[in-house]
Amino acid sequence: MLLLCSCAGNDIIYKNASYEWHEDRIVQGDYCALAESPYRIVSDFQGENLVWECINDISSKPALSCVSPLELAVYNMAVDGSIRAVEPDGTLRTGVLWGGVWTRDVSYSILLGMSFAQPEASMESLKHKIGKHGQIIQDTGTGGAWPCSTDRQIWTVAAWELYKVTGDMDWLAQVYPVAKKSLEVDMASIYDPATGLVRGESSFIDWREQSYPRWMEPSDIYATLCIGTNAVHYEALNCAASMAAIMGDAESAQKFSAKAESLKQAINEHLWMDDKSYYAQYLGSRRGEGFIYDKCETLGQALSVLYGIADESRSTVLSQSVPSVDFGTPVFYPWIPDIPPYHNRAVWPFVQAFWMEASAKAGNEEGVLAAMGALNRAAMMYATNKENYVADTGDQNGTALNSDNQLWSVAGALSMTYKVLCGMSFEQDCLSFKPFVPRKLAAERKLSGFAYRGSVLDIEVDGYGDSIKTFYLDGKQCSEHKVPASLTGKHTVRIVMNDSFAKDIHARFENACNAPLMPVASLASSLYTWKAVEDAAYYCIYLDGKMMAKTEDTSFAVPQDWKGDLQVVAFSAADVPSFPSEPVYLGQNISKGFREIRLEKNSTPFKLKVSVEEDGTYWLSWNYANGNGPISTKSSCGIRNLYVDGKAAGQTVFPHRGKGDWNNWGWTYPVRLQLSKGEHELMLRFDPENENMDINKNAFALKGLRLEY
Repeated sequence: MLLLCSCAGNDIIYKNASYEWHEDRIVQGDYCALAESPYRIVSDFQGENLVWECINDISSKPALSCVSPLELAVYNMAVDGSIRAVEPDGTLRTGVLWGGVWTRDVSYSILLGMSFAQPEASMESLKHKIGKHGQIIQDTGTGGAWPCSTDRQIWTVAAWELYKVTGDMDWLAQVYPVAKKSLEVDMASIYDPATGLVRGESSFIDWREQSYPRWMEPSDIYATLCIGTNAVHYEALNCAASMAAIMGDAESAQKFSAKAESLKQAINEHLWMDDKSYYAQYLGSRRGEGFIYDKCETLGQALSVLYGIADESRSTVLSQSVPSVDFGTPVFYPWIPDIPPYHNRAVWPFVQAFWMEASAKAGNEEGVLAAMGALNRAAMMYATNKENYVADTGDQNGTALNSDNQLWSVAGALSMTYKVLCGMSFEQDCLSFKPFVPRKLAAERKLSGFAYRGSVLDIEVDGYGDSIKTFYLDGKQCSEHKVPASLTGKHTVRIVMNDSFAKDIHARFENACNAPLMPVASLASSLYTWKAVEDAAYYCIYLDGKMMAKTEDTSFAVPQDWKGDLQVVAFSAADVPSFPSEPVYLGQNISKGFREIRLEKNSTPFKLKVSVEEDGTYWLSWNYANGNGPISTKSSCGIRNLYVDGKAAGQTVFPHRGKGDWNNWGWTYPVRLQLSKGEHELMLRFDPENENMDINKNAFALKGLRLEY
């Protein structure tokens, strides 16, 4: 297929060194993707013959009209894709290559646009993710999923969004008990007592090697404190509080609101980095205060802005600090050099869409336009809504896995029209409007036949800017920019923008960047050594996450009085850090082995006595095996509550270590204990909140313990 694309340049909406976005096409080097009509896209990207043609009747869906053929085609392809995604059983298919419903995928898709594009299918999909235990299912993640993976609460946010869209009280009555029980279990199980943050791996980034150092095992990942996952829990608590208030559960409403506020404070206290002007991807440690992993993780930053964790001032700064490359805003940055693209060194359109919305809320015109450019380029070049692509090439080839018509990518494309250019936001009692239209997209834009509860709206947005000059409902000027939920019948909304922007701020653009490789270090006779790292300019030594020394050598004499976790980080000449090396504990330990024992869900509580010779802080780990599943999938993580001398001392997690491999022994994440001199009884007991997602399998083997001090 040969595409002849004129490039006169006078209709260029956005361009960078890698591609140009015109009114009817995308030009990327020698390749061109053309919107031949509102219902057909053709592309010769990478020499392929790629075509999208509308295969569904979309006449019952809201119709967009505007001057840009490309905008119309990308919108219609997303509408077509949303119809195509509905399965015969009424649920939403995750992607062409991904059957079934996944909790996080469908929930994020609902938030981006499926709540109003496919409300019935969205409801049916969320119902499929309610487990037999009356809780939200955490279906994918590291080490046997929950509680190593804990972002299931995005379901609660999506369920609340569907209520705001539909006003369906029967729906609210069905989902509130599930949200309430799931949150109560999470509040009892996965909050870190030292920081008040939620434990569990980064939301949606569920291939451990894609975002964590190689030495981290599932037990280490369980204990990480991630910005994305914490932002999800913060908003879930707020949504549950709103649900509780409507359902007349005042006590729970107060409890969830108070917990949300304390979590917000913890996020800003522990994860915000003044020197970076964004939130750390996660904190991670084996003991002590933890190490700050300072990569910039885009979804977490976006949710922090959208959910109000970052105040307006911080959001303005943050919107200018998150790095983008020519082809979009990567999942995280900088990248890991020896890991192939998937979450690493990749752009995911759904993440890009959330960052677009966050940029609009922060008032960053340049950031919004660049994000829209990335979304439109990908949709046009692939002639479908791909799951992801390589960040520095823009190519879907080279990623570990990919799929056409990926649900959350479809929803991300819809969000450009609905959430940003039309500025729709669903509230409990109204549909409010706050469009954000970049100058280059100034036009008369009309969305006809949008169904909102009992009404059908024709919505017109004229001009550009970040605020509304005049708002008309049925021709009458209104001071409030909203449509009440009680409205019925057919109505018109006309919005005239103010043709200006309140803030003169900019996005941050960077070149491709890999972090240095992680040092591999060892300690012998107080001499800490590691092999030289290629392109490393210097190394920093850390103790319990605090930088203690800097050197250009590959060894370091450790002071005799140091105590805690010792790590080394390689830095490039541009001050880009590697992952820290595996912690080496400086201290003493008491180890106790015993005959191997298998603990099943219905086993009697396991009890063991230990003696310590002095009062102090101790870190308790168990030597365990769990062969119930692979590290990357399934849902039978072992969980038990720990009791010391009959008093609750926290939860201990025994993640998968390999399917069928009961000879693979490792250590649990250490639990911090304050012990007095003398003998103590330790007990591991299965309690109701220890129910995992499998329900039937909750087993592991033990053969020893370790107390470090």
